[in-house]
Amino acid sequence: MTDSAPPTGWVADTEPNERFTIYTRGNVGEVFPHVMTALTGTLIGDQVRQGQLAELVDMGVLRPHELHGPSLSTGVFCGYLYMNASTMRLFGQRMPGMDVRQIDLQVMGDVATPPHQRAKGDRNLMATLRLTKYAISTLRRPSMEPLTIARADAKRWLTTMPSLHDASDAQLLDWLRTFPPRQGASMNRLLHWSGTAGAPRGLLDRLLERPNIPPGMGNRIAGGTGDVDSAQLAQRLWQLGRLVAADEHLTRAFDDGLHDIALRTQHTDLNVGIASFLHDHGHRGNDEYELATPSWSMDPTPVYAAIDRLRHAPAERDPIATGRRLTADANTALQEALQLVPRPLRRMVRRTAHLSRLGAIARERAKDIYVLENLGARHVLHELARRAHARGGPADVRLAFCVTIDELAGFVADPPAFADVIAQRSDQQRYLDARIPPLWFQGRIPPPETWAVRADAHPEAPATGSTLKGIAVSGGVASGPARVIHDPHDPRGLEPGDVLVCAITDPSWTPLFLSAAAVVCDSGAVLSHAAIVARELGIPAVLSVPNITAVADGTMLHVDGAAGTVRIG
Repeated sequence: MTDSAPPTGWVADTEPNERFTIYTRGNVGEVFPHVMTALTGTLIGDQVRQGQLAELVDMGVLRPHELHGPSLSTGVFCGYLYMNASTMRLFGQRMPGMDVRQIDLQVMGDVATPPHQRAKGDRNLMATLRLTKYAISTLRRPSMEPLTIARADAKRWLTTMPSLHDASDAQLLDWLRTFPPRQGASMNRLLHWSGTAGAPRGLLDRLLERPNIPPGMGNRIAGGTGDVDSAQLAQRLWQLGRLVAADEHLTRAFDDGLHDIALRTQHTDLNVGIASFLHDHGHRGNDEYELATPSWSMDPTPVYAAIDRLRHAPAERDPIATGRRLTADANTALQEALQLVPRPLRRMVRRTAHLSRLGAIARERAKDIYVLENLGARHVLHELARRAHARGGPADVRLAFCVTIDELAGFVADPPAFADVIAQRSDQQRYLDARIPPLWFQGRIPPPETWAVRADAHPEAPATGSTLKGIAVSGGVASGPARVIHDPHDPRGLEPGDVLVCAITDPSWTPLFLSAAAVVCDSGAVLSHAAIVARELGIPAVLSVPNITAVADGTMLHVDGAAGTVRIG
């Protein structure tokens, strides 16, 4: 396949819905930033969407009679994951006290989706009553115990995985069949806790929308929980970076480069620390929903790279000390807010503040459980790919992931028989990955041949002296030279005091936050990974800043995380 013969679709694609027709990459782009591989998409796609729909019905966003057609929650179009923006906007229409704009900013980011046009049936009394019941339930004190039970259950399931060395192909494939239903249940759980985080936070922001309350108060109140899993990654990696910085032998080892660094530090305290880190967090990594990508425990190279960065970070960026300061500031901000709202609303402000913080912790924990279960499937799929390679299949794991789940058994048994299929799909995937999918579309996605080619895309940089508006997600003011990063393992590094500029983030970006003066992203929303981690680490952050990645490295940026502005130069 060549550039002159572009593909029309992808093997894991779904059809768009005929009633709910607007789709967005906002927020879900950080989950699957690239084309979803054929194997990942066909293995988990149906179960994940069923889990999403079950929770949307249970919440009241959708009524059972509205479950018509495909891609009601999410869909895959030309290989890229999209969220159904029309469905999510029903939440804003049907939930008392919320509106469509609030849902757009909180869940999808400030992408330029079409203005909402109310359609017949959008207002639904039964849906509103059910959502009201759901809202009342979220304002009670939710228990984290179900997440503790779910994590223990995920770990028990992982112990049932057959031996990768001794099990037959059939045994591994049989065990793999237990995985998709678990992903459906995990996605249901993640969506539930996302709602538990989002609804109180939305109500808190509405309560604080008063002329006498300064902007960013809600972000101050919601930050510094001290128990967000994604931020705990930064704390653990920070400690390992400090260990290297304080040890002359380890410092020399890292100064000599990262080649064979694990071998050269195997009999040191760092080795013990990394083993402990991987035991607790090794299931995480970059592009961690894509099963073709190895986790940190499977390939710890990114962990050593993160430590190498953090050993140079200034001591004042200690996330543990920062966390204590933010917790105190969050309590102070809440007391300030309580004095500024009318007395009858103070109890509700206190309640929604507590639940916003608890919801952020729970949402990230639910995501962590989802990714933990991915670890088992990753191990099995990568072992089957290794066996296929030994039988004449491709050496590159990503090429093995060009087969579908229905083709997997046949591929493992006779890899050469799939050589043509893999070659065709690999060309197709490269074609799609080389292009920038639209941030949103309505109806049907534009054909890929109309998309911009990444290598040729040169969006116009914001003019010096201009002020760009985005979504304020983490308060504070900072200025510094822009460092545009497209890959968290970019060897150029990020100097202390630089403003990290990127399109999206996932947990593999977290160590960079500890060196950055501020974080600015092209996309994202209040509940995005970058927003939650920035609030936990006390870093000013503004998301959904259009074309910010077009700025040149070194351009001075002045970031106001409370106002949601970025001034250029």
